[in-house]
Amino acid sequence: MPLISRWMIRLSLVYLLLGLTAGSLMLINKAWMVHPLLWAALPAHIEWMIFGWIIQFTLGTAYWILPRFLDSKSRGNEPMAWTMLLSLNLGIWFIIADGFSLIPYAGLSGRVLETLGVVLFALLHWKRIVTYGDHEH
Repeated sequence: MPLISRWMIRLSLVYLLLGLTAGSLMLINKAWMVHPLLWAALPAHIEWMIFGWIIQFTLGTAYWILPRFLDSKSRGNEPMAWTMLLSLNLGIWFIIADGFSLIPYAGLSGRVLETLGVVLFALLHWKRIVTYGDHEH
């Protein structure tokens, strides 16, 4: 398994733990009012579970499973792959910061960074997938 995939899957599991913790605290708070500010964690919970866990786990697994280039063992531009990982994760934290009103316009910046991460993923894999269609068996 490539290093980038291992990092993406590990980070996705950290986000799963964060999301489950936030969700559990909110459910406990729903049954027994612990503190009304716990509901402020809802946007972070959603972000951690959808983008942090599900999407990042899927992209990390796909980076590993999708075919490599036929003419080499390469998976493509490695710095671009690390930029994909960094932009996706920075985007997640910018959106969480926006949810707590910590950084002005962080939500927009975060969505742009997350979109950049997904676009970089598509660019990294497009040639890897298309070259298999051109290859004669």
